[in-house]
Amino acid sequence: MELNYRNLLRRKDLLWILTRKEIILQYKRTSLGILWSLLNPLLLAFVFYIAFGIILRVQVKNFPLFILSTLFPWTWFSTSVSASTVSLISNKTLVKKFLFPRHYLLLGSIFSQGVHFIFSIPIITVLVYLYHRSVGPVWLIGVPMLLFIQFIITIGVSLPVSVINVYFMDFQFIVAFLLQVLFWMTPIVYRFDTIPEAYRTLFLYMNPMTPLMNSWRELFMLNAISWDSLALASLGSLVIFVLGLLIYRKLSRRLDEVL
Repeated sequence: MELNYRNLLRRKDLLWILTRKEIILQYKRTSLGILWSLLNPLLLAFVFYIAFGIILRVQVKNFPLFILSTLFPWTWFSTSVSASTVSLISNKTLVKKFLFPRHYLLLGSIFSQGVHFIFSIPIITVLVYLYHRSVGPVWLIGVPMLLFIQFIITIGVSLPVSVINVYFMDFQFIVAFLLQVLFWMTPIVYRFDTIPEAYRTLFLYMNPMTPLMNSWRELFMLNAISWDSLALASLGSLVIFVLGLLIYRKLSRRLDEVL
C-alpha cells in the first residue's frame, strides 16, 4: 500500500512538472506571458463583432458575452488538441530515454490550456454583471461538470491524433484543417436555433461539441443547466474517449520503434 501511494505521488509530481513546463515554454521571453491566452480569444471576438455585428449587421443580443461564453471553452479544446497532436514528436527524446506514461505529455498540454480557461472565467463573470445577468449557485454545479465533460472529450480526441501523427506526420496539418471545419460546424459565432431544423439532429448527435457549447452558453448567459444538452455531451464524450483510447492503445505499442 505504501509503495503504491509513493508511486501515485511520483506520477502526480510528474504530471505537475509537465503541465508547468508547457506553460513556461509557451510564454518564455514574452512580455505579457499568460495574458496572451486571454487576449487571443478577446481579439478574435472583436473581429467577429466587426464582421457579424457591424458589417453583416447580424442582430445578436449581448454579443460579447454571447461569443465569449463559447469561444473561451472552444479555445481550450482546440489549443489542447493542436498541442497534443505534436506532443509525442516534440518530446521524442524524453519518450525514448525515460520510462513514464506517455499520455502524461498529452495531459500536461490539456491541463496547461485548462489553466488558461480557468483564468477566463472572471472575464465572463464581469461581462455577466455588465449585461445585468446573474451568477448563481448553479455555476458551482455546472462549471465542474462541464469542465469534466470537456476534459473527457479533449483527451478522447488528443490520444488518437497524437499517436497517428507519429506514424503519419502530415496528420498534424489535417488536424489543423479539421479543427477549423469543426469550429464553423459548432454553434459558437451563431445561435443553435439558426441552424435549419432539418440539420439540427445531425449537429447534435454527430458533433458532441454542439451540446457542450450550448451547455456553456446556457450556463453563462442564462444561469441555468441544459440537462438535455449535458446528457448528449456526456454520452458523446464517453464514446469519443473509448474509441480514442482503443486507437491509442493499439498504435502506441510500437511507439518507441517509430519515434
